[in-house]
Amino acid sequence: IIIYCALLTDEMTAEKSYLKLKTETDKTIDKTEYERIFMDHPDTFYGQTALLDLAKIELLQRNYNQALIYFKKIFHPDITTKEYWMAKCYLSKGDYDSAIISAQNYIYSSFDKEKIESSYFIIAEAYINKSLFGRALNTLKFLKNSENIQNNIPLLHYKMGYCNEKMGEYEQAITYYKKLKLDFPYHEYSYLAEDRIYDLKKENKITIDLKDILINETDEIADDPLVHSPEKGIKYLQVGAFSKRINAENLAQEIQNKITGNYIIFEKFADSKSLFVVAFGPYENEQQIKEVKQSLTANGYNSFEIERHR
Repeated sequence: IIIYCALLTDEMTAEKSYLKLKTETDKTIDKTEYERIFMDHPDTFYGQTALLDLAKIELLQRNYNQALIYFKKIFHPDITTKEYWMAKCYLSKGDYDSAIISAQNYIYSSFDKEKIESSYFIIAEAYINKSLFGRALNTLKFLKNSENIQNNIPLLHYKMGYCNEKMGEYEQAITYYKKLKLDFPYHEYSYLAEDRIYDLKKENKITIDLKDILINETDEIADDPLVHSPEKGIKYLQVGAFSKRINAENLAQEIQNKITGNYIIFEKFADSKSLFVVAFGPYENEQQIKEVKQSLTANGYNSFEIERHR
């Protein structure tokens, strides 16, 4: 009874110290505070939780070796996220085999679907870094068909496309990239997918027409308030939008070699992401727009009218 009371008192003291630390208004608390709680109460849940927080701080600060030292000292059975954070640490450190093992351990022992989803991505990324693209793709396919896929469908499609691309399955890669662009036109991975498609075409690895890619955006972007303005502006024809400026410049030069006309490249932001838009013009009347649009279409380029202000 005396031993039990001592343990209970130690747990309560650790809880009080930990909760006080977490509710401090000063967010620049020194790491030694977490160390102190752990050192004073090493076998308690809150002492071990303080150690977990300390390890996560080291991980955030990219002190991977120190983070792992702390992670490996955690043994409390109720702290189930240890393997998850270790997997992230190993992946960042470049120890891909250990990242895979820790992520698998977490998947087998957890019911947190969000972190399980993330663990599958960790495994896939580790395989990608090992150039084992087939294994990465199989991991992503398993995730795609499981109940654990939650909020990262754009990332899933992008990574599956990337794996197929690296395996030389270019048409299958394009299928995933196009679906990503169609379903999530303004997502950051959609912009990356467009860059991948453009690079593949430039490398003559695919024969798909760029207009088949750009056309998926037309209806969505036409209503984008970042493109249009309620006030009357100067008219242009938009022919593409990329996350990389170099791809925007390459497309503009490619088109200018086929048709006569001036172009501009301007930067806009969608979902806090930078996007470089290629637009030909300006045009003074609808007849000019119609003629240039017909010329663009004849050369295989989709376009739509936008307005900009000086």
